[in-house]
Amino acid sequence: MTGVIKLGGSLLSKGRELVQFLREYADRTAHQLVIVPGGGPFADAIKTIAIQEGVSDDAAHWMAVLAMHQYGLFLADGDPAVPTIELLEDVPTAGPLCILLPYAILRADDSLPHTWDVTADTIAAFIALKLGERSFIKLTDVDGMLDEHGTVIERIQPQELIETGFRGSIDAALPRYLAQHHMSCVIVNGTVPARILEILEGRATICTRIE
Repeated sequence: MTGVIKLGGSLLSKGRELVQFLREYADRTAHQLVIVPGGGPFADAIKTIAIQEGVSDDAAHWMAVLAMHQYGLFLADGDPAVPTIELLEDVPTAGPLCILLPYAILRADDSLPHTWDVTADTIAAFIALKLGERSFIKLTDVDGMLDEHGTVIERIQPQELIETGFRGSIDAALPRYLAQHHMSCVIVNGTVPARILEILEGRATICTRIE
Protein backbone atom coordinates (compact mmCIF):
# COMPACT_ATOMS: atom_id res chain seq x y z
CA MET A 1 0.00 0.00 0.00
CA THR A 2 1.20 3.48 -0.88
CA GLY A 3 0.14 6.35 1.35
CA VAL A 4 -0.41 9.57 -0.58
CA ILE A 5 0.04 12.72 1.48
CA LYS A 6 -0.66 16.21 0.21
CA LEU A 7 1.55 18.62 2.17
CA GLY A 8 -0.04 22.04 1.99
CA GLY A 9 1.65 25.37 1.52
CA SER A 10 0.24 26.56 4.85
CA LEU A 11 2.86 24.32 6.47
CA LEU A 12 5.80 25.88 4.65
CA SER A 13 7.62 26.86 7.86
CA LYS A 14 7.34 23.29 9.18
CA GLY A 15 7.31 21.47 5.85
CA ARG A 16 10.92 20.28 5.70
CA GLU A 17 10.76 19.16 9.32
CA LEU A 18 7.61 17.18 8.52
CA VAL A 19 9.24 15.54 5.52
CA GLN A 20 12.12 14.36 7.69
CA PHE A 21 9.69 13.14 10.37
CA LEU A 22 7.69 11.15 7.81
CA ARG A 23 10.81 9.78 6.11
CA GLU A 24 12.11 8.49 9.45
CA TYR A 25 8.72 6.91 10.13
CA ALA A 26 8.62 5.29 6.68
CA ASP A 27 12.17 4.00 7.17
CA ARG A 28 11.19 2.01 10.25
CA THR A 29 7.81 0.72 9.05
CA ALA A 30 6.36 -1.07 6.06
CA HIS A 31 4.72 2.10 4.79
CA GLN A 32 5.67 3.69 1.51
CA LEU A 33 4.73 7.36 1.46
CA VAL A 34 4.39 9.67 -1.52
CA ILE A 35 4.22 13.38 -0.80
CA VAL A 36 2.38 15.62 -3.25
CA PRO A 37 3.45 19.22 -2.54
CA GLY A 38 0.95 22.04 -2.46
CA GLY A 39 1.52 25.26 -4.30
CA GLY A 40 1.83 27.52 -1.27
CA PRO A 41 3.16 31.03 -1.78
CA PHE A 42 4.58 30.01 -5.14
CA ALA A 43 1.07 29.36 -6.52
CA ASP A 44 -0.27 32.45 -4.75
CA ALA A 45 2.25 34.52 -6.71
CA ILE A 46 1.09 32.93 -9.97
CA LYS A 47 -2.55 33.72 -9.17
CA THR A 48 -1.70 37.35 -8.43
CA ILE A 49 0.25 37.69 -11.68
CA ALA A 50 -2.52 35.94 -13.64
CA ILE A 51 -5.11 38.43 -12.35
CA GLN A 52 -2.92 41.50 -12.79
CA GLU A 53 -1.54 40.62 -16.21
CA GLY A 54 -4.47 38.79 -17.77
CA VAL A 55 -2.81 35.36 -18.06
CA SER A 56 -5.00 32.74 -19.76
CA ASP A 57 -6.50 29.89 -17.71
CA ASP A 58 -4.40 27.34 -19.60
CA ALA A 59 -1.11 29.13 -18.97
CA ALA A 60 -2.02 29.87 -15.34
CA HIS A 61 -2.85 26.19 -14.78
CA TRP A 62 0.54 24.96 -15.93
CA MET A 63 2.36 27.77 -14.16
CA ALA A 64 0.57 26.79 -10.92
CA VAL A 65 1.46 23.12 -11.41
CA LEU A 66 5.09 24.16 -11.77
CA ALA A 67 4.68 26.14 -8.54
CA MET A 68 4.05 22.77 -6.89
CA HIS A 69 7.46 21.73 -8.21
CA GLN A 70 9.06 24.73 -6.53
CA TYR A 71 7.51 23.84 -3.19
CA GLY A 72 8.49 20.20 -3.69
CA LEU A 73 12.11 21.13 -4.31
CA PHE A 74 12.02 23.34 -1.22
CA LEU A 75 10.69 20.44 0.86
CA ALA A 76 13.25 17.97 -0.48
CA ASP A 77 16.07 20.40 0.26
CA GLY A 78 15.57 19.71 3.97
CA ASP A 79 16.47 16.02 3.78
CA PRO A 80 19.05 14.69 1.27
CA ALA A 81 17.65 11.15 1.76
CA VAL A 82 14.34 12.14 0.15
CA PRO A 83 14.21 11.90 -3.67
CA THR A 84 12.00 13.93 -5.98
CA ILE A 85 10.43 11.98 -8.84
CA GLU A 86 8.34 12.97 -11.83
CA LEU A 87 7.00 9.66 -13.17
CA LEU A 88 4.51 7.27 -11.58
CA GLU A 89 6.55 4.26 -12.68
CA ASP A 90 9.41 5.49 -10.50
CA VAL A 91 7.35 5.30 -7.29
CA PRO A 92 7.98 1.58 -6.51
CA THR A 93 11.75 2.07 -6.55
CA ALA A 94 11.85 5.53 -4.97
CA GLY A 95 12.37 4.27 -1.43
CA PRO A 96 10.22 4.58 1.68
CA LEU A 97 9.34 8.23 1.00
CA CYS A 98 9.51 10.42 -2.07
CA ILE A 99 8.20 13.78 -3.24
CA LEU A 100 6.27 13.57 -6.48
CA LEU A 101 6.46 16.52 -8.88
CA PRO A 102 3.31 16.23 -11.02
CA TYR A 103 3.87 18.29 -14.17
CA ALA A 104 4.82 15.44 -16.55
CA ILE A 105 2.02 13.21 -15.21
CA LEU A 106 -0.59 15.91 -15.76
CA ARG A 107 0.76 16.66 -19.21
CA ALA A 108 0.41 12.97 -20.13
CA ASP A 109 -3.17 12.85 -18.80
CA ASP A 110 -4.59 16.35 -19.16
CA SER A 111 -8.07 15.48 -17.88
CA LEU A 112 -8.38 17.96 -15.00
CA PRO A 113 -10.03 21.33 -15.72
CA HIS A 114 -7.75 24.34 -16.10
CA THR A 115 -9.36 26.57 -13.47
CA TRP A 116 -8.49 27.85 -10.00
CA ASP A 117 -11.14 25.45 -8.65
CA VAL A 118 -8.54 22.73 -9.25
CA THR A 119 -5.51 23.11 -7.01
CA ALA A 120 -3.09 20.69 -5.36
CA ASP A 121 -5.94 19.07 -3.38
CA THR A 122 -7.63 17.67 -6.47
CA ILE A 123 -4.26 16.97 -8.07
CA ALA A 124 -3.31 14.87 -5.02
CA ALA A 125 -6.55 12.89 -5.40
CA PHE A 126 -5.75 12.45 -9.11
CA ILE A 127 -2.25 11.16 -8.24
CA ALA A 128 -3.62 8.81 -5.58
CA LEU A 129 -6.06 7.33 -8.10
CA LYS A 130 -3.27 6.90 -10.63
CA LEU A 131 -1.34 4.94 -7.98
CA GLY A 132 -4.32 2.70 -7.36
CA GLU A 133 -5.29 4.29 -4.04
CA ARG A 134 -8.80 5.40 -3.13
CA SER A 135 -7.82 7.81 -0.38
CA PHE A 136 -5.23 10.39 0.51
CA ILE A 137 -4.22 12.51 3.49
CA LYS A 138 -4.28 16.29 3.33
CA LEU A 139 -1.94 18.01 5.77
CA THR A 140 -2.80 21.59 6.64
CA ASP A 141 -2.41 23.98 9.58
CA VAL A 142 -5.93 23.53 11.02
CA ASP A 143 -7.57 20.56 12.76
CA GLY A 144 -9.93 19.84 9.88
CA MET A 145 -13.13 21.30 8.47
CA LEU A 146 -14.92 23.43 11.04
CA ASP A 147 -18.66 23.99 11.40
CA GLU A 148 -20.29 27.34 12.15
CA HIS A 149 -19.46 26.92 15.84
CA GLY A 150 -15.77 26.27 15.19
CA THR A 151 -16.09 22.56 15.98
CA VAL A 152 -14.24 20.00 13.87
CA ILE A 153 -16.54 18.10 11.52
CA GLU A 154 -15.50 14.49 12.08
CA ARG A 155 -17.16 13.02 8.99
CA ILE A 156 -18.87 14.48 5.95
CA GLN A 157 -19.84 13.08 2.57
CA PRO A 158 -18.63 14.59 -0.70
CA GLN A 159 -22.23 14.91 -1.88
CA GLU A 160 -23.08 17.11 1.09
CA LEU A 161 -20.17 19.40 0.23
CA ILE A 162 -21.34 19.55 -3.39
CA GLU A 163 -24.93 20.37 -2.44
CA THR A 164 -24.09 23.01 0.18
CA GLY A 165 -21.08 24.53 -1.57
CA PHE A 166 -19.18 24.33 1.73
CA ARG A 167 -15.45 24.26 1.08
CA GLY A 168 -13.68 24.63 4.39
CA SER A 169 -10.00 24.09 3.71
CA ILE A 170 -10.27 22.24 0.39
CA ASP A 171 -10.40 23.35 -3.21
CA ALA A 172 -13.76 23.68 -4.95
CA ALA A 173 -13.27 20.75 -7.32
CA LEU A 174 -12.28 18.13 -4.76
CA PRO A 175 -15.72 17.01 -3.50
CA ARG A 176 -16.97 16.25 -7.01
CA TYR A 177 -13.74 14.43 -7.88
CA LEU A 178 -13.99 12.29 -4.73
CA ALA A 179 -17.65 11.49 -5.41
CA GLN A 180 -17.03 10.67 -9.06
CA HIS A 181 -14.23 8.22 -8.26
CA HIS A 182 -15.56 6.85 -4.94
CA MET A 183 -12.58 8.20 -3.05
CA SER A 184 -12.00 9.60 0.43
CA CYS A 185 -9.77 12.22 2.00
CA VAL A 186 -8.60 12.76 5.57
CA ILE A 187 -7.79 16.33 6.58
CA VAL A 188 -5.41 16.52 9.55
CA ASN A 189 -3.34 19.17 11.29
CA GLY A 190 0.26 18.72 10.22
CA THR A 191 1.52 20.88 13.07
CA VAL A 192 0.66 17.92 15.34
CA PRO A 193 2.73 15.12 13.73
CA ALA A 194 1.42 12.41 16.10
CA ARG A 195 -1.99 12.76 14.45
CA ILE A 196 -0.52 11.93 11.05
CA LEU A 197 0.84 8.66 12.42
CA GLU A 198 -2.52 7.89 13.99
CA ILE A 199 -4.15 8.27 10.58
CA LEU A 200 -1.51 6.12 8.88
CA GLU A 201 -1.94 3.41 11.52
CA GLY A 202 -5.73 3.45 11.44
CA ARG A 203 -6.21 4.90 14.92
CA ALA A 204 -8.71 7.54 16.01
CA THR A 205 -7.53 11.12 16.07
CA ILE A 206 -8.75 14.70 15.57
CA CYS A 207 -9.41 15.13 11.86
CA THR A 208 -12.10 15.44 9.20
CA ARG A 209 -12.89 12.44 7.03
CA ILE A 210 -14.54 13.13 3.70
CA GLU A 211 -15.94 9.75 2.70
